[in-house]
Amino acid sequence: MEQVLESRAVIDQARGVVMVLAPCFCEQAWGLLVGVSQHCNVKLRDVAAALVATAKGQELPEGIRREWCRALRRLHALERR
Repeated sequence: MEQVLESRAVIDQARGVVMVLAPCFCEQAWGLLVGVSQHCNVKLRDVAAALVATAKGQELPEGIRREWCRALRRLHALERR
């Protein structure tokens, strides 16, 4: 149960980071996180932890960084329509 709560906390933190960086709404942030997780074949909590760690100066792993950039481009392309 403790691991579930820790995972949830880091995912919620990452969602907040995404909402600030993108900027986007909560549902869009969730979709971006899930999409990056699925495209990279990395667990959602691990994607979230990597994103939150960037606030402490760590770099995103290359695969996550590349997919994150693609996801943001898709989001902004949709907004321009």
